[in-house]
Amino acid sequence: MSTISYDGQSLMIDGRRVWLVSGAIHYPRMPHQLWPDRIRAAKQAGLNCVETCVFWNIHEPEPGLFNFDGDADLRRFVTLVGEAGMYCILRPGPYVGAEWDFGGLPPWLHRTEGVKLRQANGPFQEACARYLGAVMDQVKDLQITSPTRGVAEVAGDRGGPIILVQAENQWCCHNPEQEEAYHNELARYLRENGCSVPIIDCNMLWARADTAIACWTGTRLATDLRQLRAVQPNAPPIACEYWSGGFDHWGRAHHRDDAAVHLYHMAAILAVGAQLNLYMFHGGTNFGFYGGRTAQLNSSHAAGSRFGFVTTSHDYDAPLSEAGGRGPKFLATKRIMTFANQFGWLLAHLEPGSQPAAVAPDDVNHPPSVLHQHGSQGDVVFLLKTAKDKTRVANLMLPNGQTLPVTFGRDPVAWCVFDANLGGVAELSYTNLRPWAFVDKRMLVLFGPAGSEAVVCIDDAPLQLKVPTGQAPLVEQHEGLTVVVLNTPQVDAAYLCGDGLVVGAAGLDADDEPLPLPGWPRITTIRPDGTTTRQPTTIIRTSPAPRLGSWQRADLGDFVEGASPRFKPIDGPMSLEALGCNYGYGWYRLSIKGKRRGAGKLLAPQMGDRLHVYADGRLTQILGDGPNAANGPTPLRLSGDIVILADNLGRCSDGWRLGEPKGLFGHIYAVRQARLGKPKVVAGRAPDLFELGGFFQFARRGDQPPADALVWRVKPDGRKPLIFDIDRLPGRAMLLVNNRPVGAYDADQTAGKGRFLLEVGRHITGGRNELKLALFAKHNARTNLNKHIHLYQTTANLTAKASWAFARWLLPSDDDFAPLAKTRPAQPCWYRSTFSAAHTDAPLWLEPRGMSKGQIFINGHNAGRYFVATRTGKAMPPQKRYYLPEPWLRTDGPNELLLFDEHGRSPTQCKLVYDPMGPYGK
Repeated sequence: MSTISYDGQSLMIDGRRVWLVSGAIHYPRMPHQLWPDRIRAAKQAGLNCVETCVFWNIHEPEPGLFNFDGDADLRRFVTLVGEAGMYCILRPGPYVGAEWDFGGLPPWLHRTEGVKLRQANGPFQEACARYLGAVMDQVKDLQITSPTRGVAEVAGDRGGPIILVQAENQWCCHNPEQEEAYHNELARYLRENGCSVPIIDCNMLWARADTAIACWTGTRLATDLRQLRAVQPNAPPIACEYWSGGFDHWGRAHHRDDAAVHLYHMAAILAVGAQLNLYMFHGGTNFGFYGGRTAQLNSSHAAGSRFGFVTTSHDYDAPLSEAGGRGPKFLATKRIMTFANQFGWLLAHLEPGSQPAAVAPDDVNHPPSVLHQHGSQGDVVFLLKTAKDKTRVANLMLPNGQTLPVTFGRDPVAWCVFDANLGGVAELSYTNLRPWAFVDKRMLVLFGPAGSEAVVCIDDAPLQLKVPTGQAPLVEQHEGLTVVVLNTPQVDAAYLCGDGLVVGAAGLDADDEPLPLPGWPRITTIRPDGTTTRQPTTIIRTSPAPRLGSWQRADLGDFVEGASPRFKPIDGPMSLEALGCNYGYGWYRLSIKGKRRGAGKLLAPQMGDRLHVYADGRLTQILGDGPNAANGPTPLRLSGDIVILADNLGRCSDGWRLGEPKGLFGHIYAVRQARLGKPKVVAGRAPDLFELGGFFQFARRGDQPPADALVWRVKPDGRKPLIFDIDRLPGRAMLLVNNRPVGAYDADQTAGKGRFLLEVGRHITGGRNELKLALFAKHNARTNLNKHIHLYQTTANLTAKASWAFARWLLPSDDDFAPLAKTRPAQPCWYRSTFSAAHTDAPLWLEPRGMSKGQIFINGHNAGRYFVATRTGKAMPPQKRYYLPEPWLRTDGPNELLLFDEHGRSPTQCKLVYDPMGPYGK
């Protein structure tokens, strides 16, 4: 049985220091057959740890019914990490965020009476306790502290690979009462269910779980992590989420960061003596309907993307692409993470107090930063320069006064070690090359810019070298060690293999055999004793992508016209969750008696996310969020039989709108704009958000600075409700009606939108009412309130006397399909085609050219949502290719491709392509 502890620098297992070099891989974002490949790629990138989120909604789809099989086999995934000789950081939640639908929370919580999310609340905490108990039952014997020999030994440690467990995620709220009653309670649940490794949190010091190690998140993290060390001197500084890229929204350009910038940020974290977890190392895919919605948006988003729904691809611009491809970011990661892993003993023994003053690496307007740290196993120096800095060589002055020239080459960073203990067999006195690996205590691997002058001093004996310029590595014997010198292209093509090194490979296969790399005709193998062998390679060309066969179509006219026998009566407006439709679409039918006079305008204040409204089988309007959808009052007549296709585009995974219902869960009203007039500005203090609930992201209880309130006096028309709208108002506010809080708004946390239905007898009276928009800052008189704030008077409830019915959205049967006709109604339908795949040696992608928006199914698997064009044909960025995972394909028979298209656009332009890198290339 191993014991685990920590101090201000690192974790310790049985007293032996451990340095974590970690990357995030979310196992539900790929078929389970691909888990070994993705884990193997992480190890080949130099990582020694895999972090993974546990998505509650995957494992408990209905209360008390747990699923830990197939793609949800958490135990199997953790076991594979251990079998790869790696550690595991487990993030069981219960809330994880992660751009995943509902932040991982299960939709049935909407049907749980009295539930309040992410706070001390009986129904919610009871569900959390049950779920965390089930998770720990799966993995508690896979912790490093397990008293029995586990499935694998990690670096000689018994037990399992789990070394840290994270409680909740980004509970960034200062509310001491909830911190104690909720967040600390989650840590107790974990402990009571067998968690025996250290617990970490990811709250950036907003809240502290008892005895937990506080961690940090972000991209430019050097300054924050050094400050964290000062605040938390007895625990190691850890970047539990270094954001290696970013997720994408529909309607916005693909997020992409330069590999050199990525390398800079990783080096800056290591330079302040901190450990890091790459979020993400491999992003994967939001299959099915699991793509979430993010509340935090900003002005950089392109027009039409303000609604914040996350794309099917979760490529994240991560080092390992969506389908497992390796590009420049992977190579940059391998360069520095292999060093951090191979020389982890040096980094883990740095002195926590050794933090000399330095130019901040987060400052973009400076010459190269030099950060030097001292430790009992040697010193490490990082040199970092920004893109604007053209320095080619930095001359380091050593303690003895000697000058050591360090050449940057094309990289913005360099690192050197001094007086480094090489496993007790030698000492690396100094070198101006980047140390990369130390193999079998006999072979030292270093690299630098091609052609640069190099010096390697071992046991005070210097060796003058020149970094090779071709593809042949330089191998020298010096002071009893094999010294291998590589240039940057060579180290990018280098992999540690068994007890040796291969150069000229694209990676290693499942048997640790090198894979051929285009442009490298030979693979060089170097053994620790210096023995070198070379063998020629042959690049295997991928065959052309399969061709799609003829198409068939299954019409949905009986649903669109409301004639399907699957429609069943319901009592009135109900959310999709209340109707048992946890994901995707649902069909509503409203039979409205009588005629409506005049065009008028209508509004559905209680809906989400998009309602396709059909009359007489024709689409009349899309209400809701996103392109080609009407979010405000809309000219539209409702009479007779109306059919609505409700589209749940993904629940919020963060922010104050977490827990929003979907579908049509309230009535539709005829409205007219009411005159608000100029508000009375009343000076005072910011309101107390926590009158509305126990948790608000990035809010601090008691933080009520001087602020203004905007006050209006309004009177409704009889007993008819009012609708108060806030649209992209800068800042934060709370709406109070007759001095009672109704709701809160934040430009970031509510996606810039706030809509409040004010009903007579519940929120307002039939007489004069005071509407107060309490701001959290002083009112800027230059703000155009007419642009941001609107009041609508309802003139009629258009659906109050309607007969309501509902039908589930289901896959068609074989009998529903017919050959594709030349003329097609422009309405939702299904398409079917088949294709043959000779192999699965390369990732296959669907390009749904000519289509609009819908879902992709391959051999019965829901491959996710596509959105390539609006109903008018306007292109929708950023994703044009959609992953069809290799394990879901058949090579021994036809593959069936099903497409649901919301607007019935023709599939004849759809195309299949092979691409190893992903939907965006690298």
